Amino acid sequence: MAQLVKNITSIKYFLDKHDIVDPSYDINMNYHSKAPDSKWKSLPTFVAEFNNCTVNGLPVLVTEDRHMVTEHVWPMLDRYKKKGKKHHGLWDKWDDEININMPPVTKQFNDEDKYVWLPIDKHSTGNPWHIWIDIISKFRLVEKRWRNNFTKYIYILANPSPYFDKVAKEFFPNLKYYVMPPGETWKFQHLIVPSMSNCQDGVVTPNLPPWLRHFKGSFGIPETQKPFRKIFVSRDKAHTRKLNNAGELLMALKGWENVILEDLPIREQVKVFAEATHVLSTHGAGLVNILWCKEGTKIIELQDVKMLHKKVYPLLSHSLKLKHELYVAKTIPISRGGKKPKGVKRLNDLINFDVNIPDLIRHLD
Repeated sequence: MAQLVKNITSIKYFLDKHDIVDPSYDINMNYHSKAPDSKWKSLPTFVAEFNNCTVNGLPVLVTEDRHMVTEHVWPMLDRYKKKGKKHHGLWDKWDDEININMPPVTKQFNDEDKYVWLPIDKHSTGNPWHIWIDIISKFRLVEKRWRNNFTKYIYILANPSPYFDKVAKEFFPNLKYYVMPPGETWKFQHLIVPSMSNCQDGVVTPNLPPWLRHFKGSFGIPETQKPFRKIFVSRDKAHTRKLNNAGELLMALKGWENVILEDLPIREQVKVFAEATHVLSTHGAGLVNILWCKEGTKIIELQDVKMLHKKVYPLLSHSLKLKHELYVAKTIPISRGGKKPKGVKRLNDLINFDVNIPDLIRHLD
């Protein structure tokens, strides 16, 4: 049965009703001479709590007093807003008030266990950046809010994520969580809902990256270990943003390793980045592994001149005290053949790169 709800979109609506975990921080950084901005504000963070609420894997949360929250790791896609009936059937028209057709409740949680909502859309479940920065960051807020180990809670992941499963197994073997099957609706007597630690444009609260970095100690990697590797992060197995002349570059580089992250277990990825003095990579989600780099590591990110507003990794490096440089590379459009390739979300991702090898080597030196 349809119910009329107030469409508030973001959990920020409830900010003034809860205690702050992190205040808003001013961040000043000049990461490239052609970057459009150098000043930002991080979001204040907090943990909300709701009684008698329902959640759906879109993901959508509806509170007892009929407020609808659709905030997750991406802004709600326009096609989901405007063509809801076609894409998910929960609503026909996107407006300040919405008649939502939530499917019947398939599971109820009426016990006294403490459940925490982890809203992630199905398009982002395999993306390491979103898993670490947007989902695992919520563990920190729970821990800081109640000064209690975050593994004391039970987490509700909105969509299946094999990558999250691997991270949980390697880093958090005692973590308890349920994964919502697609299309189901669950109801909770009480649900904890941490806010985002990341603005949608990539401005992360500065306290988060150092907190995440300390988990590399789970693998016995001491902070006193001296880095010694220079690594080139290959995107040969990705759909876009590959370096077309990577083979020639690797032949010209002396003492650099070619690293294919898809071929490495998570434990080995952590080790490789923790041991790196230099990291060279085109822009991509795999760069979130700079979380494991030691202070002072040099990060060289190849980027499109039209995408210099993409500040996610320069700002992440800034929080971790890494030396981050953006190197503008020549872009090569990818022929679409009349349609968007599988695995590509945005048309502006339909590029590969080419670099002037002598110039890049001089830059690295």
